[in-house]
Amino acid sequence: MNTFSLSDRDARRLERVIADLSAIVGMDHTEIFDFLRFGVEKELEELKVDYHWEKFRIKIQKKLKKSSS
Repeated sequence: MNTFSLSDRDARRLERVIADLSAIVGMDHTEIFDFLRFGVEKELEELKVDYHWEKFRIKIQKKLKKSSS
């Protein structure tokens, strides 16, 4: 929550996104969290503007799949 300056509600949403991504790409929660901290600044800024969590998840999923290939 503090890492990304999120409200409680948004922190829970981010936890759900991380859980979904973990199931989809096969990485554990910590790996995904570390990836989010250092690799998705642009996507986080877009999320702040459009607040579209599903679009955010899909973009991160694509980036994770590219990085694991």
